[in-house]
Amino acid sequence: MVVVIIGILMALILPAIAGARARAQVAQVATEISQLDNAIAKFKSVYNVEPPSSLYIPAAGAAAQWPAADRSRVRAIWPQFNFDSNGGLNNSSEMHLSGAECLVFFLGGLENTTSDPPVVTGFSKDPRTPWNSAGTNREGPFFEFANARFTDKDGDGLLEYLDPLPSQTVPYLYLSSQGRNYNRANQGGSALDEQDDFDVLGPPSPNKNPEDLQFVYLKTATPPQAHNHNGYQIISPGRDGLYGVGGVFKDGDTLKSQAARKPEFDNITNFSGGELAP
Repeated sequence: MVVVIIGILMALILPAIAGARARAQVAQVATEISQLDNAIAKFKSVYNVEPPSSLYIPAAGAAAQWPAADRSRVRAIWPQFNFDSNGGLNNSSEMHLSGAECLVFFLGGLENTTSDPPVVTGFSKDPRTPWNSAGTNREGPFFEFANARFTDKDGDGLLEYLDPLPSQTVPYLYLSSQGRNYNRANQGGSALDEQDDFDVLGPPSPNKNPEDLQFVYLKTATPPQAHNHNGYQIISPGRDGLYGVGGVFKDGDTLKSQAARKPEFDNITNFSGGELAP
């Protein structure tokens, strides 16, 4: 009888303990996202703009290859930026920074990927060459990254950052509206179709990676109204490592196409304060 009672108690207690642990882990991610919010605010207090969530950087010595949109993004942060010297960055090949990579690059600064684990060292305070790795007169990092959680999922030498969930393999996603409600028609796409910004693992391609978010999260489809419509979204993929498709997640109190949207249930964001569907 004693053994039976103990078994019953264990059956009741263990799920409760597991549930409490899971809730604590979600709360830890939500707290870190709030800290990332604060870091973005610090960045903005220094540079007067929030970080972009996509950037193409041509190889050093190829100043003419800077696209106008990316020149504009860099000029907004560093008006005196020297494009002839790539801001002091001696990169031998072009760089495509996705939203996940921009989160680390702009909040952390220059990356030393030869260190184990990698480290970030902020930016030079010389406004002409902020990407010069030499010298000690530096700005940032704006966020205290846990270096062991850096990753380079696409192997391009650019760091992304994992949330603290156990066994996480897919990085935080950062999506910036650039203050224009996520609508940049000059990219040739439809409104709210920000494939360049939303791609987690590299430049857009016909075969999207399953981790990639296709659309920013919306409050309503008609009219299209995004969460943080003139700000940004930070999204953890949750335990399943999948972002889902994005767009409108709820229609009233009903999840749209529940089977198709299931990967999004455990996503943790800076606009939900926890999981999308706790």
